[in-house]
Formats: sequence, C-alpha cells, structure tokens
Amino acid sequence: MNSNQGSNASMTLGWRMSAAPVAVLGASLIAFARLSPTAQGTIWAEDGAVFLQDALARPGILGVFAPYQGYLHVVPRFAAAFVVRLFPVDAYAVAISLLSSLITGLVALMVFHCASAISTRLVPRLAWASITIMVAPAALETQGNFANLHWYLLWLAPWLLIKQARNKPEGILLFAAAALSSLTEILTLMFVPIFLYRFRDQWLWPARAGLLLGIACQVFTTVSYPRSAPFEPANILSVVVGWFLNSSSAVVFGTSNQIALITLNFGAVPIVLAALPFFAAFLFLLFRGTAAHRGVAVVAVVASVGVWAAAVLFNFSKEFNYAEFTAAQWHEFLLGRYSVVPSMFLLVLFPLLAVALERTSAKAATSVLTVFALLQCLYFFPSFSFRQDGPVWAVGVADARAACAANQAMVAHVVATAPGNWKVDVPCAILRR
Repeated sequence: MNSNQGSNASMTLGWRMSAAPVAVLGASLIAFARLSPTAQGTIWAEDGAVFLQDALARPGILGVFAPYQGYLHVVPRFAAAFVVRLFPVDAYAVAISLLSSLITGLVALMVFHCASAISTRLVPRLAWASITIMVAPAALETQGNFANLHWYLLWLAPWLLIKQARNKPEGILLFAAAALSSLTEILTLMFVPIFLYRFRDQWLWPARAGLLLGIACQVFTTVSYPRSAPFEPANILSVVVGWFLNSSSAVVFGTSNQIALITLNFGAVPIVLAALPFFAAFLFLLFRGTAAHRGVAVVAVVASVGVWAAAVLFNFSKEFNYAEFTAAQWHEFLLGRYSVVPSMFLLVLFPLLAVALERTSAKAATSVLTVFALLQCLYFFPSFSFRQDGPVWAVGVADARAACAANQAMVAHVVATAPGNWKVDVPCAILRR
C-alpha cells in the first residue's frame, strides 16, 4: 500500500469512528421523540417492580444475572443498576426512557454495520437500520423501556450471525453483542440454524460463540428456575390469523383501532391485501434474487413467523384468540410488544427487494425504497400509547418524599407505575437525601 492509499484508509476509518457516535445519538433522539412527555416520565411494568426494585435491593454486580420468570435479562438489569447508581430518584423514569432509546440506537448502528454483509450500498443499509427505530407498533409499548429491550436484541441476533469479523477487535465486538443478546433473550436460539451458512468460516464464529454462551446460560437458568406462569392451550387458527394482524397489517394500517375497524367492516379481505406486497416481494426474491437474497429472505420470513408463534404459543390467552373474537372483542384489539419483531423482520424484504432490483432497474429500486420510507414515517407518532395516562414517576416520588419527611419512622414508600397495580417500594433513605 502506498502512502496515499494508507492516508485515505486512515481518513475513512477516522470518519467512520467520528460518525458512529453522532449516528447513535441521532437515532436515539428519534426513538425518544416517538414517546409523549407523559410516556417518557412513566415507568413501565417490570422496569419498576422487578428491575429497579432488585437494583435497589442488590447493590452487587451479580444481581444482573438474577433470573426472572425462568430467564436471564442481563441488559435490562445492568441498565437498571446503572440508572439507580447514577441518577437521582426523581429522574429514574426519564433516565430509563433515554437509556432505552440509546440502547435502541446502538442496535440500529450494529444492524447498519452488519448489513454490509448483504449490500455495500449506503441507502439499503440505512433502511434496514431504520426499522429498529421507526417500525410502526414499537412506540405503543416497546420503545423507551427496559422491559422490552430483549425484542431489539432478538432482532439484532441474525444480523450479527451473517457478519464476518474482519479483524480481532471486530470479532470481540460481535462476540460481545451476540453474548449480551442471548443473555437477555432466550429466543435467540431459533437462529442457531444460521450456523450452517459457511460453517467452516472462522470469521463468522465470534458472534456464533457469543450466542452459544448466552443460550447455554439461558437454558441452565430456565431448567433451574422454571417459569411459574401457566399458559392456556393455543388455538392454532388464532395464531395464524394473529400473525397477519400483527405483522403486515401492523405495518400497513399502523394502529390497533384502524385494524379493528377494518376487520369489523370488511372482514379478512383488507388483512390479506395488506400481506400481498410482502408475499410478492418474497416470491420475487426466491425466484429472481441471488442465493444471498434468497437466504436472507427466507431467514426474515421464518423469523417473523417463528417469533410471533413462539411468543404467542407460550403466552396464549383470550386476547390472542382472534379466530373466536366477537364484535366487542375486536374493539379491544391491541397491537403490542408481540407485534414489533414480526413486523421488523417482514420489513426487511423491501430494502432487500430494492437491492435485488438494482441489477436491472434503478428506477424500480428507488420506487420500492420510497414506499418503504413512507411506511416507516406514516405512523411515527402513535395515536395511542400504553403509558399515555401515567402515572408520572416524578409526581409519585414527590408525594413519597413528603410522606417520608413527615414520618421519620417510615422505612419505604410505594410509588405507582404503569400498568394497573405495578409499583416500586422506594426506600425513604433515598428519598430523604
């Protein structure tokens, strides 16, 4: 390599290193902006009653490996410990929303990085990365809280597994990202069949080794501390119907209310029509794409169906029994956390289709990416959020602080979180500081 080539390589590396933090910050702020001020200031579900509560009670680092409902949740527990130690108690809710958005931004950057294994073009890689932040159902329940970070790490897992490490530092990065993903979400084990792709390629094994490490820990945990919550026998037809409702329909129609009204007024026809563009893209990629395009398309569709089926089969309840819904039940239909990853993997098909079309028609590729961008932006601001009604954490903390100040014998005070009766027992020692 001559001096000019070395200088250009150094400049390129320097640009990438400086652009990465800016990209993560920008993506994080976009994710944070999807949440209303009330949602930003409200603690959701396990974030308070499990992760914050345990972080307050367990100051040691080993607390991040504590099981909950049969699984490890290393990244949320570590993030909760970080919040408790570095932020004032009044700011816990906003800190959680910000830190969750930052982690989501990091996932988006890793997707962008790993997508170079499919295409070196900037726009398709940005499109795949944007799914992490912009997918329609995410802001309803999933974005901005620790309890649902595992879905984003599940989305990241297959991207890590297809990326070759170009050197040892990148290998360490891929190993660490895969290990953290699988130490947080047991369903990453569904991507083990990807190991068959270029099985002998040693530079694909750092991420694979990290994934296997986390999966082994998850399996040990779930055997040692099995889930306590029972689940109902699933209605298989409802699982099938539910996938259409919570993937293609979630992306095309955007809101729970819209899907419910369309189904009540027109039946299954609009739901099937919403799925047709995705099936058309999939079939085109199977028959006209390269071997790489076919492989990615199959992984994306199988992952979309598989994640939905696994989540619902192991957590089936009447709210998922769509095949037997009455009119009244359709009015209660909700997109939620189970809708996000199936939608994300299905959206992979559009940028992939654009990459395949570039070989024959740049105009067609641009059209596909334009439709994709419109779908991404159309439902950026949700009309409904599971946290839109509070309770605002800072207000609850102020009340708890006043109660602790008025009664010096009080040891702790309850601060309400969402949903329903979830709460955190905050020590008065913290509130009196």
